[in-house]
Amino acid sequence: MIMHNWMLKTALAVLLSTLGSLTYAEDFSELLSLEPLRDAKIITQEQHSNLEKIYPQGSVRRISGKTRYSGEVLVRGSMERLTVQLASTHEALDAFAASRELLQGQHADLLYWCVARECGPSSLWANQVFDNARLYGPDDRQAYALFRLADETQSALIAVYAITRGNGRGFLHIENFQAEQLPTDLRPTATTLERQLSTDDQLFLPRLTDLPDAVWTRLLVGALNQNSTMRVSLAGEHAQAWRDALVNQGVRATRIELEAEFAQPGLLLQRLP
Repeated sequence: MIMHNWMLKTALAVLLSTLGSLTYAEDFSELLSLEPLRDAKIITQEQHSNLEKIYPQGSVRRISGKTRYSGEVLVRGSMERLTVQLASTHEALDAFAASRELLQGQHADLLYWCVARECGPSSLWANQVFDNARLYGPDDRQAYALFRLADETQSALIAVYAITRGNGRGFLHIENFQAEQLPTDLRPTATTLERQLSTDDQLFLPRLTDLPDAVWTRLLVGALNQNSTMRVSLAGEHAQAWRDALVNQGVRATRIELEAEFAQPGLLLQRLP
C-alpha cells in the first residue's frame, strides 16, 4: 500500500530520533518529501542496539570466501534503518542524488561516494553490508554514500544506498548509526573529494578553518591529481596558505586561483571553466 507523504515523513522523523537533535530530525524528515521520493513505500524499519558494524569507505570484494573492503569504518553503537521502495515513476539514482544534495546542504561530511561497478558487487552490499536481500540488483545501477553529521557533539554516521533491481523497481536504504565513538582520523577519500568537485563544481570543507596540515594537503593533492586538466579557485581565511601547500606538493600553480572573498569559515574549492 502506498503511504501518504505525511506518514512517510513521520516515519523518517522516528527513524532519526536517536540523533538527540530536533534540528537534525526536522532536516532529515525533509528527505522523503523530495520529489524523487514521493509516494514511496516503507519496506523495512528496524532498530538495533549494542551493535558492531563495518561501513565501507572503499569498494567491496569477495576474496578467499571473505568480504573485504578497500577502506572501512568500524563502529559500535545503536542503529536505526529504513528501506523504501520508490514509486514506479521515480528512479533510484535520482532519489540518491536528491538525498545526497540535501545532506550536503546541511553540511554533513561526505566520507565516501561510489557509483555503479566501482562499488563492487551489489550482492555483497545487499547481503553482507546491509543484510537485506531486497537491495540486490545489477552492479551498474547502484550508488552508495557515507556521511558524518556536521554537529561535532554527535557521533553519528548516515549511510545511503540506492539500487534499481533487474525488474525495474527502485529502492533507497538509509542507516543512521549512533556510534559510541568515531575514529579520530575519519576523513573523506581523495576519490570522493574529486567526485564532489567534478559533479557539483564546488567542494566546501567547513572543518578546514586552520592553516594547512599534512594529511588534508595530501588528500586534496590526490583529489586534484585525478584530473590533471581541472582548474580550481580557492576561497577562505587561509586560502593563500592552502594554495602554497598544494603547489609545494606538486599541483601546478596555473591550476589554482584565489578568490578574494568568502563569508563562511572553512575552505571552498570551485571548479573553473
